[in-house]
Amino acid sequence: MTQNIEFNEEELFETVVEEGLMQGVVDEAAYFDLVDEIIEDLRREAELNDDQNLEGHAEHLKARFREYQQRQAD
Repeated sequence: MTQNIEFNEEELFETVVEEGLMQGVVDEAAYFDLVDEIIEDLRREAELNDDQNLEGHAEHLKARFREYQQRQAD
């Protein structure tokens, strides 16, 4: 039996920022791909499930690209 972990979107954004910085993601298209990749990886690992509005979370995270850029500059 797999168990879904609880998460919040801020923690997920922090994961995206950390991974993006490690991978050198600088443009919007690559950032969007990274968001999709991280959410899909978590879904595949059964840490997220389809009941958790994954598309909505992905859209919210993608809307934070400018914030991601600011974090890169820091």
